[in-house]
Amino acid sequence: MKGLKLTPTAKLSEAEWQTLRQSFVDRGMVGGSDAGTLLGLNKYKSPINLYYQAIGINRLPSQMNGAMLHGKQLEDYVASCWQYYDGTEDGWVANTLANNKIKKYKKYKYIVENPKYPILFANIDGIITKHPDRKGKGILEVKTISGYSADSYEAGLPPSYLLQVQHYMLVTNLKYGEIIYLKDGRDLGVVPIEADRDIQEMILGAAEEFNSRVMAAKSLLSGLFDEHERLQAAAEFEPDADNSMAFNEFISEKHKARENEVTIDGTDEHEQWAYTYVELSAKVKEVEAEKQLFQNRLKQAMEKEGATNMNLPNGKITWRKQFNVKIKP
Repeated sequence: MKGLKLTPTAKLSEAEWQTLRQSFVDRGMVGGSDAGTLLGLNKYKSPINLYYQAIGINRLPSQMNGAMLHGKQLEDYVASCWQYYDGTEDGWVANTLANNKIKKYKKYKYIVENPKYPILFANIDGIITKHPDRKGKGILEVKTISGYSADSYEAGLPPSYLLQVQHYMLVTNLKYGEIIYLKDGRDLGVVPIEADRDIQEMILGAAEEFNSRVMAAKSLLSGLFDEHERLQAAAEFEPDADNSMAFNEFISEKHKARENEVTIDGTDEHEQWAYTYVELSAKVKEVEAEKQLFQNRLKQAMEKEGATNMNLPNGKITWRKQFNVKIKP
């Protein structure tokens, strides 16, 4: 990992770390947790959120919530478990009790930059220093996740997590990584990841486009001080609409801040969008009604037997607080 620029973070408070990280975003740089957002794979955040955060018009709250704090507090514990984990619960327990570390890592308290990719930065949980099946160093990423959340993804983890590790490998020039995760506070799992240049090129391309938007907006905004003028100027370079709820929530809140009522003339393309919206709305109502019918049928069948689980030939249904169906296509 020679030739990298390292900014120490070990002695920073959470607030100081957030301020430091924001200083990278202010320069239009992209971190590992942003990669999935820019590629449309983060359902909680849209590229438009990140854009307005970077140009300084709409700062995202950095306040830590309970789930985030649990994850942060458990990070060292889960990473320590990884050192003993052989892929099985029995093996992990036996190795832990015998203090038999089959893998090793070191915490990496730096923000990392690579001169080859000046618009990227990385804040890595750990560097793998010993692995029974791999030579050389690798990325160790630590996650905690709920079973309900894990079940909503085909791979058992959000795809943004996988992109995050690809981003880190790109910045550090490392060729492999692993995600160690703790599900529901009791189930360990490891996902190995190989460096994929095609995916990394996608990340780099999205980062370059984002950086161009941010730099162009900052140049235009530098001479503007009126809030309305700044919003209008920023809108010129904002990312295109996507299908996320995060985009809808952001653009709706942005619209509420408008003080004047304005009427504009739409184009033929806008009218076609409106027709499509109305047609899809009607189809959604029809599909939702049919979906509810089949959910009700399944619930009735389970309730008649007092069941909370139903095994299917190619899947499973669980019905506790939530109704969840997993079935192979």
